[in-house]
Amino acid sequence: MPQIAGDVARRCDADPRGMERLLNALVGLGLLHKHGATYVLPRELAPFVVPGVDGDATGMLDLSSDLYQSWRDLARGVKEGVPLHRVSSDALLSGDPANVRSYIRAVHTNSRQAARRVVEMAPLLPGTTLLDVAGGSGIFAAEYARATPDLKAILFDLAPTIETAHEILTSEGLEDRVTYRTGDYRSDPFPGPVDAVLLSNLFQTESEENGKLILSKAREALRPGGTLLVHGVMTDPDETKPSDAAMFSLVMYVLFDQGRAWPAETLSSWLAQEGFGVRFTRPLGPPFRSKLILATRLE
Repeated sequence: MPQIAGDVARRCDADPRGMERLLNALVGLGLLHKHGATYVLPRELAPFVVPGVDGDATGMLDLSSDLYQSWRDLARGVKEGVPLHRVSSDALLSGDPANVRSYIRAVHTNSRQAARRVVEMAPLLPGTTLLDVAGGSGIFAAEYARATPDLKAILFDLAPTIETAHEILTSEGLEDRVTYRTGDYRSDPFPGPVDAVLLSNLFQTESEENGKLILSKAREALRPGGTLLVHGVMTDPDETKPSDAAMFSLVMYVLFDQGRAWPAETLSSWLAQEGFGVRFTRPLGPPFRSKLILATRLE
């Protein structure tokens, strides 16, 4: 609905002059249109700011303020060697429960299109049982279930995360696509046996020791010949390219105790050590900066 700056300021309990400057800046960036004194959100951008619709990016917008804090303290974080604004599961669960919902919703809205690309790149057979480990909102599991006849998707995560995932998927009419199992992927065995295991955006928060442990548990949960999907941002071997992956590795450092973007070659070597055969490693392609490794559990 078209609005004038004064109306927007009143609704946001903000200074009218400041709101007018902000709206004009957004017009300059192409995020709003201005007709006389009236501001209009372009139709193609509207889905990004409407919670629950396809394309919703409100969760990531809410998380942006926390990321700004992390960048502001980057120099101190590098000097001290620890993240100053943790968003690990332990940190989230020890704080305000609202932060759990906000973070998971942010990841959910930011992952929807990537999940669809992964499903296109690595389709699963009808009737497959898929285990999504630490899948957050369950968007990857839900998209696989949406695209694959009779697929049985299991989301395995901590209890507060599962609760939030159920809320999100229910609001989008996807609650019947996924079943839920509570547990900690670091300390608990994975549910199994299953035909496929998905590890999306997981290794970028983990140390080498934890990464290999996760792969060992995945192998135990998989039937022989089962499929393992590893998705996330990965660097080249020297960890300086692509540039956005190197920057992402720095973001992981300021948010997680063991955060980094691992090289795809490093992850592939771990897979070989843990009894997997890599079938391919491919980038998702623009606009995504992540890659997908498809592997098979060897006998």
